Amino acid sequence: MYSFKPFVFKECESQSSEIKPSPRTFPTIFCNEKYLYSFSGYKYMLNIHTATDFDDARIIKEIWKYNLATGVWTCLPEQRFFPTNNEIILGMTFKSEKLFVVTWNKCQSKGYLYTHYLKNENEVEKMTTKGPLPKRFFSHNFISHGSYLYTIGNDRGLGVFRIDPDTGIWEKMSPDNGDDFPGNYADIELAFDGRKIYVIFVKLRGERVRELKTLQAYDIEQNRWHILETTGDPENDKPYPDLRINFGIDHVVDPETKETSIVISGGTMDRKIYSDVWRLRLSTLRWTCLNKLGSILPLAICEHDATTSRDGKMYVFGGRIKRTNNRLTEVNSLYSAWLQIPKLADICWEAVNYYYKDLNSKTDEELFELGLPIKFVRSRCQ
Repeated sequence: MYSFKPFVFKECESQSSEIKPSPRTFPTIFCNEKYLYSFSGYKYMLNIHTATDFDDARIIKEIWKYNLATGVWTCLPEQRFFPTNNEIILGMTFKSEKLFVVTWNKCQSKGYLYTHYLKNENEVEKMTTKGPLPKRFFSHNFISHGSYLYTIGNDRGLGVFRIDPDTGIWEKMSPDNGDDFPGNYADIELAFDGRKIYVIFVKLRGERVRELKTLQAYDIEQNRWHILETTGDPENDKPYPDLRINFGIDHVVDPETKETSIVISGGTMDRKIYSDVWRLRLSTLRWTCLNKLGSILPLAICEHDATTSRDGKMYVFGGRIKRTNNRLTEVNSLYSAWLQIPKLADICWEAVNYYYKDLNSKTDEELFELGLPIKFVRSRCQ
């Protein structure tokens, strides 16, 4: 029997065990009302001489979509342009049914901007970019604001860069209180509340930091850096998340208050892999460990990605887990959990999908006979 369970992660069903993305690390996922999209990812090639699974990462040149109602995975047609193994991905984001991917080809010393049009699954454009490139190895996210895409470089300081996707021109910002935020940074992730770009989980090389208390933030409107102090969760044994890398990070916007929070999940540090889930409300800068609400990943996982739908359901896909022999293995599981109480219509829609597994095979007339509103038939079934 169906029961609504907020905050509890469960594995999303797939209608076919054969037609689905292969196991991968560092995918990038995004969802709308109907589909979850998965872009790229990496597959580690095993070195038979050293038996290490960190030897040679190969980029997976695919875009998949998952129908949230029917549980059907579909691989988009072969793309005309896709980043090569010689290209470093500087950032990517979904915006207005488009996927933007910005890269740097280390062999050609050139930058490229790929625009994938998701409504027309065969259409993709490749543009050579110009201007100063941010020096950074890999990023899951760009920050979309106005007509620009922003990112933070991490070579001898936190430099702010932006690119105009219409022209492909890079620009390095000059904040009023300094061109860069000083420091030598090994790993960063980004979050955005509509005004400030937050640098999450900064690790200074050579410095042992065990938990996150202080954030750096760049205010786009003020064009300046800020240092922000967070507060911990007083109801948790550990008030702050442990320092980690390769975790899932996502934005959650409350539909009522429009308040933005970030949610981090899993990750790894010092050979430990995490399964905990934390939320940081950007308006109060207070951490909350969601484990006490039941939000624990089914498996300790790292190198995955996360996204949250507009109605408040979080999805986690891909990454690596530790097997009994302590080997890290890529996975292709998709999990979801409600992070807030959705509208009653969304709960009812989840119940319909629980009882009717074959919605994708029904005609519009059959769907209407089930009593489904035309809004759901048009936006989520067709």
